Amino acid sequence: MHSSSDSVFVFNFNKACFSSAVFSSFTLANIWIKKNYLSGVLTEYPLNQGSYDWAIEQGYFKVKSPIDRSPVFIGSFISVYQKCWHFMDGEVLEEIIDQL
Repeated sequence: MHSSSDSVFVFNFNKACFSSAVFSSFTLANIWIKKNYLSGVLTEYPLNQGSYDWAIEQGYFKVKSPIDRSPVFIGSFISVYQKCWHFMDGEVLEEIIDQL
């Protein structure tokens, strides 16, 4: 999930309930976040696929119990293998990369 054609970049402002922007590339997202001095998390998501399904397809997650198939679990699922960046006042503080 590192090509802009198969993923999107979603920005969540600190303590916000909803995302405030979606971008086709990290570069565009970074420019917007810097321009507006924003603090929050930018996460790369698979396009046209849920994080749950993507993680299973990639071999990053295995269903082990009925709870792992529940709507609440699937609907709130995010994989540690999804790249994300933490921003403070428009600057990248931390980049989480797939070193796991």
